[in-house]
Amino acid sequence: MSYVLPPHEDVTRAPAVSSRTDEPPRAVSLWTRGFVLLCLVTVLCYCSNSLATVVLPLFVQSLGGTPVVAGLVFTSFSVTSFVLRPLIGHLIDTWSVRGTLISGGAILGSFALALVLPSIWLTLIANAIRGIGWGAFSTSISTGIALTSPPARRGEASGYYGVATTTAVALAPALALWLLAATGDFAVVFGLAGAAGLAAVAATILHPRIGSGTTTFRGAFALPREGLSIGAFIERPVLLASMLLVCITMTSPVTFAFVSLHAYAVGVDNISLYFLAAGATSILARVALARLADRVSRGIWIATGYSGLLMGLAVFTTAGSIEIFIVAAILASLGHSLVQPALMALAMDRSAPGRLGKAMATYSMAYRVGEGIGAPLAGVLIVAFGYAGMYFGAMAFVALGLVLTALNWGTVGRPTPGEAIER
Repeated sequence: MSYVLPPHEDVTRAPAVSSRTDEPPRAVSLWTRGFVLLCLVTVLCYCSNSLATVVLPLFVQSLGGTPVVAGLVFTSFSVTSFVLRPLIGHLIDTWSVRGTLISGGAILGSFALALVLPSIWLTLIANAIRGIGWGAFSTSISTGIALTSPPARRGEASGYYGVATTTAVALAPALALWLLAATGDFAVVFGLAGAAGLAAVAATILHPRIGSGTTTFRGAFALPREGLSIGAFIERPVLLASMLLVCITMTSPVTFAFVSLHAYAVGVDNISLYFLAAGATSILARVALARLADRVSRGIWIATGYSGLLMGLAVFTTAGSIEIFIVAAILASLGHSLVQPALMALAMDRSAPGRLGKAMATYSMAYRVGEGIGAPLAGVLIVAFGYAGMYFGAMAFVALGLVLTALNWGTVGRPTPGEAIER
């Protein structure tokens, strides 16, 4: 079983990769000072990003930009966040987890503040740089979660991390739109987004040192003696978790971005209740099931979550009233809440010692792949086959995930560290 250092001591890589089994899995504390601070940083950075993102299309429009320009602003964020992620993972492993996390929060906060300047070109550049900050934050925070949580409780830790992200994503957009409606001033929203990012920096500084980097920031950019290769930046054993995650993220635009359009098309006006139901279900499910996450194999949770999402998507095809939309929201959110923590824990389990940063970079790149392909594909399916066709297309990706899970059951169905100890 792993062990956790006292709250005020350094958290090194040794605890994260230890396989000691002489203590009951739940005897080791998860809620250390370091883990609590990482959850706080997660809330602050997700709030920073969500506050800015939800009003950016309106801001671009107020500057005279077209929807195409707004799309380019968002594309700039996604491209930098995706392309630089392998390098960020390398920095985390060789330089510093905490340093990369501080850099991510600082970039998110500083360049959210830069958005107050009324220029479309500056908005495009600032959002592209924010993408770098988001890549640095999201990769280093998941690495930090892995390093500060006992291996036998990684599924539980991933569940609570998901609670932090879901809470921020559920509340921050509503706050941003309320502030904009109340003040009519984009600067107030961007200012709050900047403050949240910089507050995350302060919280990270209070965190005990995470990991034990082997070189300086400058030294991390030195070419390895054996030369460059894909394996130097990509953690191959984690690719299975990444592929399974793509099968989920391909459905994210379907169950989020396009729901409002579907509701409008069928004459459902109060679709905001759908998003409330989805957010509440996600938070409650992750809280309720977190302590059970490590009691059975990752594969059980993954397969169960895929099945729940399939049922939710099937319900969507018949949605014509707010009640049906809410049922679909509950099923789909429950599916996501079961699959995502299990996949994140699987990625942690399959990472090699000293390569957790690369592992989390490899895993988290799947979010951008799914979102980048899923949204335009959903639009094409709507035009060609209607909304039912879009949902059936999403169901195909979930079914593919179930097939991949079954074909790789020897890997995903293995006992977790916590389950093995309890046996």
